[in-house]
Amino acid sequence: MADNYLEFSEVIPNLTEPEEAWLKEQLQAVSVFDGREYVEDAVPTELTNTEPDWSGIHFLRDKTDYDPDCDMLGFDYAFHEDHDPQGWGRHLWLYAEECGNPDNVAWLVRKFLKQFRPKQCWSLTYAITCSKPRIGEFGGGAVFVTADEIKWQDAHDFVEQERTAIEAMKNPALQTEEHP
Repeated sequence: MADNYLEFSEVIPNLTEPEEAWLKEQLQAVSVFDGREYVEDAVPTELTNTEPDWSGIHFLRDKTDYDPDCDMLGFDYAFHEDHDPQGWGRHLWLYAEECGNPDNVAWLVRKFLKQFRPKQCWSLTYAITCSKPRIGEFGGGAVFVTADEIKWQDAHDFVEQERTAIEAMKNPALQTEEHP
């Protein structure tokens, strides 16, 4: 049996105190009752036996495809201070060692950029690996994030697009508008 992994490691550098406070708030688990959010450990006692309308990680509350019943955060994180003047300063390290979810990271970073750095961009590359050298089990990709958009490039999709283009050149009946 082989184990598959999706791994990444990236930072959001040079955080101000308000940016760090906002990120910490966004990364908290919350429960929602009648439109009011409560941090996981601060649910009023009168609501503790009531099923929440929604519970999960705060920044994922507006993500339409997020299922709090089966989706985990999908990454680990830590706040650090880099004292090198050319370094990252106060930063948030976002990483996954086994089963990462770069989609959730991109969602958080897009919201962060929209809130604090609307003219900046951010990127993350990820690796898909396997504990055994199985054919087709390796790959990776990249995510490019702005305040308004998340763009993806997946290694398998890239290879398939190029293969399709070559096949279309060999067989004119397969040509599409994208690959004339």
